[in-house]
Amino acid sequence: MSRSDVLIIGAGPFGLSISAHLRELRVDHVIVGRPMDTWRVHVPLGMNLKSEAYGSDMASPKAGLDVKAYCRSHGLDHVERGKPLSLERFLGYADWYIKQSVPDVTDLTVADINAVDGGFHVAFVDAEPMVVRQIVIATGVIPHFYIPAELSGTPSELVSHTADHHRLDQFRGRRVAVVGAGQSAQETAALLHEAGADTQLILRRPALSWHPVPIPLTPVRRLRLPPTKLCEGWKCVFWNSPSAFRLLPQEIRISKAKTVLGPCGAWWLRDRIEGVIDVLGGHQVRGAEPNGSGVRLLLDGPSRSTAEVDHVIVGTGFRMDVNRLSFLPEGLKKRIATTGGYPVVNRAGESTVSGLYFAGALTAASLGPSTRFIAGTHNTASQLAQSVAHRVKANISYTTAPMPSNQIKHSKEDTTFQETF
Repeated sequence: MSRSDVLIIGAGPFGLSISAHLRELRVDHVIVGRPMDTWRVHVPLGMNLKSEAYGSDMASPKAGLDVKAYCRSHGLDHVERGKPLSLERFLGYADWYIKQSVPDVTDLTVADINAVDGGFHVAFVDAEPMVVRQIVIATGVIPHFYIPAELSGTPSELVSHTADHHRLDQFRGRRVAVVGAGQSAQETAALLHEAGADTQLILRRPALSWHPVPIPLTPVRRLRLPPTKLCEGWKCVFWNSPSAFRLLPQEIRISKAKTVLGPCGAWWLRDRIEGVIDVLGGHQVRGAEPNGSGVRLLLDGPSRSTAEVDHVIVGTGFRMDVNRLSFLPEGLKKRIATTGGYPVVNRAGESTVSGLYFAGALTAASLGPSTRFIAGTHNTASQLAQSVAHRVKANISYTTAPMPSNQIKHSKEDTTFQETF
């Protein structure tokens, strides 16, 4: 049975960034997963990233591994701000980043994790098990996709989630309703229309919201709207700081983790929606029922009570809940303190189970909304890697003996809590 100091589960931006930092720190580790699988399989072809190009760089311990450097090295034009970054360009950058920084990702699927003295026993679907001292869970948002209860009982051939589709040309000539008001719903609707589908966008809000067109950042404007990789403005400076975010009361942190930079369309998408696609604002979906080969949506709104379509695509996002990680056994889940479904983690991402770390959107209630975006890699990867490295050098391992959660504290050297969980 193989052994390692650290196992990273997930090879998206967070897992890759953490692995790059651990390599720089010369920490023995294994990273498993399909590199950038969410972006390759669960994002429709033709999409653009909502983030500005300068906010789409994955964190790296070395300079020169950003999108700008990738474009320069490949002779590609590049605009850091004010021009959308295509999925194709971003995946090209990700492949280049992986080749430069994390060339040893192993395509394995974790089946089960069990705590044992000295670490964790990890079983895989497609390989022999291994024992590791620490685990980093960076599995992204796909396990947490959300379909409203009003639609959850409808057959999957009639109702799907935006994350279910990589190609939308299969809907050419069909009537499709997209439910949701955020970027994912809006861009899916635009791509469906452009692929030849008869598309309708249904939302509870009275109307769609849009981010403003970016204007040049003069020195004065930079003082008024300081740019961060998350967004621009003084509020963004706060939301982009996990240390500042942690000062908020728990109820506010849970709320802001979900709502900051919430449903709103990118400015460059507006002309592809308004006056082009039928937008039904102020309508709540109350249910759905099969109707011939399609589906009839039951609506509550000012102008329509039903909508008959061939298929419904739900763009209602994700609801983070550690209980949806099927590879975690119930006994281990019970040891993970949670708040609103999010695992409670310290500044380095360590949970109340010693040696078990989380990264990415699952940490938003503890570390802030930046962890829902690639920008969050810059706020968390280094701190997590340093904490893991400290534990390795100090020969600190997990123990199965239970410890009351109100007694768990860590030292400053571990870049972790100075407060009780």
